[in-house]
Amino acid sequence: MAIVSCIRKTGNPNIHEYDGRAAGAANEIQPGDLVRLDSNGELIIATAGHILGICHGSASTTDNTNIPVDVLRDGDEISIPCNTTTTEAHIGTTCDVTFTTGAQVATTGGSTDLYCVDLDSINPVGTSGGRLICRVLPGALIMV
Repeated sequence: MAIVSCIRKTGNPNIHEYDGRAAGAANEIQPGDLVRLDSNGELIIATAGHILGICHGSASTTDNTNIPVDVLRDGDEISIPCNTTTTEAHIGTTCDVTFTTGAQVATTGGSTDLYCVDLDSINPVGTSGGRLICRVLPGALIMV
């Protein structure tokens, strides 16, 4: 079973359904992917500074069904794999997200997307690809 990229850690679930019919590789979304809406209101993989929420379904370029998304709000925290070995030094730093279908990771030292508030206890400190607990930076959230 594949490891889910992003998991909500705090805040109340805020599930809404969105159209999953956008064409192209950007719409090959998987559960746990951070997503956003394109100009037609259809789901695609999130991009730097443009995060709507966490996808709870999968969609390919041929889907025409509504896909559930847990829409994130200011202050919500998520768990996301780190691109490197986790250390206490990650806490209090900003990260960017590498937006890859089914394999999104937080890249430490970034400035656009996330703020690390803690290390996820699911992995011990020092785990390569261990998980970080992060808040989405307010400027990166898409409010709907």
